[in-house]
Amino acid sequence: MKTNAERARERLTLMPKTEFTLKKDGFIGALYQPERDGYPGKAVIMFGGSDGIYNLTKLVAEQYVKRGMTILALAYWNEPGLPDGFEKIPVESVEKAVLWLREHSFEKIGLWGISMGAELALLAGSLMPELISCVTAVCPTNICGQGFVKKKGIRQLECSAFSWRGKDLPWARLKASKSAILWDSLRERSVCLRSCYEDAVRNAPEEAQIKVENINGPVLLLYPEHDAMWPSELSAEKIKARLKEKNFAHPYKCVSYEYASHMLVPVTSRSTVMFQVERKYPEQCWESDMDAFEKTLAFWKGVW
Repeated sequence: MKTNAERARERLTLMPKTEFTLKKDGFIGALYQPERDGYPGKAVIMFGGSDGIYNLTKLVAEQYVKRGMTILALAYWNEPGLPDGFEKIPVESVEKAVLWLREHSFEKIGLWGISMGAELALLAGSLMPELISCVTAVCPTNICGQGFVKKKGIRQLECSAFSWRGKDLPWARLKASKSAILWDSLRERSVCLRSCYEDAVRNAPEEAQIKVENINGPVLLLYPEHDAMWPSELSAEKIKARLKEKNFAHPYKCVSYEYASHMLVPVTSRSTVMFQVERKYPEQCWESDMDAFEKTLAFWKGVW
């Protein structure tokens, strides 16, 4: 098992086979392919969350590439030419990446996303069932949320976080109170936005709930038993209940972890120390991170 010091020294080591630009391809991304392809004909598009660290997405991608999966790391915000906040982010960037992979002989395309990236993965899978055949959502939400920017705190916008075909996707209003966020964060001893999302997750109107039943393939949800950042555990239960109610035709699996944070990934970053559970139980959290990593690989291999 790696020590915390060893994990802190992790750096990008793989060179992408192809890099994509807005001007040339219509999206920003990097394609990584393994020396030994363990998943012939399959590729996964991967995106990170609201930290906006594209290099972190690529670092996570590397871990899966080293185990045999072709990964296209996609930047969908916070890069030059892309939105600098969660304001009508076009889901079409995912579509363009999928079509490129399809044109290059990948028959099955999966999505992997964490946090806001999990929201995007579930949305894209539900909007493009003819193109997407598997979704892995880490620390997910069951709703399409309100737009916001993170400049001197969080400022809500009167729009959706995501758009499709030039129009806002239906969205659930958040309740961002600076005092509530501060109090919750002090109580949790972690960055905590649960108060912003809990009411929306519980009571979002039908039109703002992600139509996960439209996904045309297996779904894997991974999350902490208690997510300090937002209520991903409650969202996962809502998603599971919806899939059951709608008689979802494909396998789906939910896996929760007692010792884990919102950064449930097989790498470390500066973001990790924001969470009390990571500071208090670093080795147990790392074991959860690696278990989620192995379960994702097994899911792709055995079900998808």
